[in-house]
Amino acid sequence: MFKGLEGVYVAESELCLIDGENSKLYYVGYDVEELAEKSCYEEVVYLLFNRRLPTKSELAEFKSELIRHRALWSEQLEFIDKFDGSKEPLGLLSSLLLISYDIDSKYMGNNHLTRAVRLVSLMASGLAAIIRKGMGLRFVEPNPALGHAANFLYMIREEEPDEEDVMMLDKLMILQAEHGLPASTFAALVTASTMADLYSSLVSGLLALRGPLHVGASEAAHNQLLEIESPDRVEEWFSRAMAEKRRIMGFGHRVYRTYDPRARILKELAHRLAVTRGGEIRRLYEVAAKLEEVGIRHLAPRGIYPNVDYWSPIIYMALGIPKEYYTLMYAMSRVAGIVAHVLEYWTDNKLIRPLHLYTGEKGKRYVPVEER
Repeated sequence: MFKGLEGVYVAESELCLIDGENSKLYYVGYDVEELAEKSCYEEVVYLLFNRRLPTKSELAEFKSELIRHRALWSEQLEFIDKFDGSKEPLGLLSSLLLISYDIDSKYMGNNHLTRAVRLVSLMASGLAAIIRKGMGLRFVEPNPALGHAANFLYMIREEEPDEEDVMMLDKLMILQAEHGLPASTFAALVTASTMADLYSSLVSGLLALRGPLHVGASEAAHNQLLEIESPDRVEEWFSRAMAEKRRIMGFGHRVYRTYDPRARILKELAHRLAVTRGGEIRRLYEVAAKLEEVGIRHLAPRGIYPNVDYWSPIIYMALGIPKEYYTLMYAMSRVAGIVAHVLEYWTDNKLIRPLHLYTGEKGKRYVPVEER
C-alpha cells in the first residue's frame, strides 16, 4: 500500500515534467524558467491546451478569444452582488462557477475547448469582481485593449496598471499555471472521469486548494512573516517553532528535494520589489530572506527547501491583493493546468476507482439494541 498514493502513477500525460532531483520544471517539454523569461500567460495557456506553441497569428487569435470571453453575464453579476464581503471567497468563486455552467450554456456552445477558454477568462473576471465586492467597490467592466494580466489588475484598480506590475503578475501566473497532479488537479480528474462537466470538474479541484498543505500555504506563509516581524527575531522564532514541532510554511514539497525552480524566480522578483518599493515590502522581504537562510541551514539536509508559496505572498502584497484572496490568485493561474489535464484525460477516459485495503474485523454478530 502507498499512503497518500505516493510513488503511484495514476495517469499518463504530456503536459508537465517535474524533475525534483535537479530542480527543473517543464511544460510540454519547455523549461518553465525560459517560458517565464520569454513567454506570456496567454501563450502558456495555448501551449497547455494544444500541447504546442502557437504561431504569431494563432497567438493573436487566442488572445482575442480570451478577450471575447471576459464578460460576466448579468446573472453572474447579480449572484456576486447578493453576497457581502464576509462571504468566504473560495466558496463564492466555486459557487459562481457552478451556476455559470447553465448560464454560459445559454450564450455559447458545448465545445470542450471553447468552454476551457471561457473558464480561463471567467476565473479572472469573476475573481476581480469578487475582490471588488469584498472591498465595497463597484464592478469594473473588462478592458478589451489590455492583455490578460493587465486587464485583471485594471478590473481591481479601475485604472491601467504600470508595466512592472503587469510583468510581475504575468510571470507569477506562468509559474503557477501547471504542476502535474497535485491534490487539486487529481480531484478535478476524479470528477472528470465520471464524465461530469468541465465546470464541476474545475470546482472539485478548486475546493482542494483550501487546505494549508496545498495552496492555503501562501496566506499562512504571509502570516508567518508578519508574526516574526523582524529579521533579528528569526533565529529565536525558528528555534521555538522547531521545539514546538511547527511546520515552517512555504518550506518543503512532496516532489522537490532541492530548491523549487519557481521559488527561485519569485525570490528574484521579490528582491526587485524590495529594492524599488521599500517600506513594508522591503521589511517582509528581509524577514523572508533571513528565515530562508536559517531554514535551509537546518532543513536542507532533509531535502526541505522553499517552495512556490514562500515568496509569492510578497508579490501579491506588492500588487495590492488582500491576503484572503491569495489562494484564489493561485487558482486563477492554475485553471489552465487543471483544465488542460481534464481535456487530456478525456481523450482516453476511464472512471477512476481505486481499491482500499480493509483492516477491520469481519463476521461480527449483530446484537439487538436492547441487549447492548
